[in-house]
Amino acid sequence: MQVLFNAFSFALCQEKCRVCSEELKVDLVGFLSGPKRWKELNRTTLCDSCFFKLELEPSSLKIVNIEDMAPLLVASRLPYHGPLKKMLYHLKYDDDRLVTEDLSIFLDQALDDLSKMVRVKNCILVPVPLHWKRMVKRGFNQAELLANPLAYKHDIRIDTRLLTRTKATATQHQLKKKERKTNVQGAFQANRKYCEGQHIILVDDLLTSGATLSACAGELLNNGALSVNAVTLAYAMASRQRG
Repeated sequence: MQVLFNAFSFALCQEKCRVCSEELKVDLVGFLSGPKRWKELNRTTLCDSCFFKLELEPSSLKIVNIEDMAPLLVASRLPYHGPLKKMLYHLKYDDDRLVTEDLSIFLDQALDDLSKMVRVKNCILVPVPLHWKRMVKRGFNQAELLANPLAYKHDIRIDTRLLTRTKATATQHQLKKKERKTNVQGAFQANRKYCEGQHIILVDDLLTSGATLSACAGELLNNGALSVNAVTLAYAMASRQRG
């Protein structure tokens, strides 16, 4: 139903690429081949040229292991610069939620990378939560919006009850490396009732030092989770590690 809505919305109101401003070409006739196939062939906020430039960007798969914090495996799909940085800005600060339709394609590729190392089928997706003040101000959690298409495609459950953010923190990528760990200490609280005995995949938009994900993982593991790994759409260039 959402794909159908998007198709006819684009017919009435021509969308432009969020990166280069080129008008997007929408194949409504192709919709007759089925909504799923139409969605594969038609992007909602990226032209073909900008999309394929992103496709060529290197991915990252690394173990985040910060002293005194829980280690975890993190798969990230795109470096945080250029077109992607612009797309995430549109999402988080211009309330342009439509970009998640295209960005989730790349997050799905990160999940595929993670699945080569750990079993994801019976896991629960847990978007990294926002503090309630930021949630009220923004109106949505970008990590949850990005996670929704993954849950639908792979029939994986999302559960936002497992983890809450109890402390308002500064944005991680604006801090120095040593400040990031302190910034997120004690910032999250897990609900043992829901996370005990579960295998969890954290979902977030950006990996910087990994301190936020490690803080989340530690809290979940301390409350009975059996394993915690993560996928992120983007990674800060300094955080990349091949392999």
